[in-house]
Amino acid sequence: MKEYKIFQHPQGTIEAVKQGWSWPAFFFGCIWALVKKMTGLGIGVLAAFIVLGAISASAGGDAEQAIDGLTSLGGFVLAIVFGVNGNAWREKNLTARGFAYKTTVQAATPEGATALYPQKSAV
Repeated sequence: MKEYKIFQHPQGTIEAVKQGWSWPAFFFGCIWALVKKMTGLGIGVLAAFIVLGAISASAGGDAEQAIDGLTSLGGFVLAIVFGVNGNAWREKNLTARGFAYKTTVQAATPEGATALYPQKSAV
């Protein structure tokens, strides 16, 4: 069982955010951010990697290899940062979009957590 924070939008939409490490954010970074409606973060990181790739391609030789190495290292560090902070970023994004924190539940999946929320709030 995992711990999920439940957020609800005034229109009734319910979202569950797992506490702790985010594997999807670690493995899919930019794509994960875009899917979770954090477009500024996703597009910003994607644009940075495109710019670094273009700089690397135009550098040539040893400079190209050095930039590629730094980009690879930076990508790995960025993946760790996404994994550590992804769920907290998601909570901030939901709050900014009008969602309100309601409660914390224990569940095996996010779907299970959202299914438990109406039951818990009725008690």
